[in-house]
Amino acid sequence: MTTGNREDYLISILRLTEGEGATKTTELASFMKVSPASVSEMLKILAAEGLVEYEKYKGVKLTGSGLNYARHIRKKHHIMERFLMDVLNVDGATAHKEACKMEHVLSDESAVKICQMIGSTIDCDCQSCTDPCKAVSFGGVTITAALTDVCPGEHGVISHIKNGDASTVKKLILMGLIPGREIALDADQPDDGARIVQMGGSSIALDAALASSVYVDTRD
Repeated sequence: MTTGNREDYLISILRLTEGEGATKTTELASFMKVSPASVSEMLKILAAEGLVEYEKYKGVKLTGSGLNYARHIRKKHHIMERFLMDVLNVDGATAHKEACKMEHVLSDESAVKICQMIGSTIDCDCQSCTDPCKAVSFGGVTITAALTDVCPGEHGVISHIKNGDASTVKKLILMGLIPGREIALDADQPDDGARIVQMGGSSIALDAALASSVYVDTRD
């Protein structure tokens, strides 16, 4: 049994139940396009691992740990799907197909970094993340600020992008405004919220709308 195969089963159960109640093994077999015998064999393994509750003829449901696991993997799927579509302009069908493969190998660290870059909360599965990206949660403590609120002359590291418009996010990425990069504000700044920043030896001018979408951690 491969990890990817096991995760496919957990995600399929989640998609059929959304974590509420059980699904029949025949429904799961039809949904995954596999034989009922294969489903029964896999469910016994997942039950032994404590990821599902399975009783023959009564169906299967995710345990608490199985639900968290499935949400975590499905979130990675949606992260890659969004990145491929919004940033790389991949069509939806292709993005979904490729995300189905990438969800099994994408590390937690890389998933968080992509979340920080693509600008908005992915979906309700973010609740399963043990290390929420700053675009989703500040952990109750604000340690970052939008460029429009950073004082002239200060410097820091780009924390995350926060904007629900994919075209705006893509524009910022193409300008090089990527989380993790060092950035500094010129001492003299416009009064209208626009910002002039230094990054990688280059001077970049941002209007107020773009500057308000870039969050910076100014802690030394």
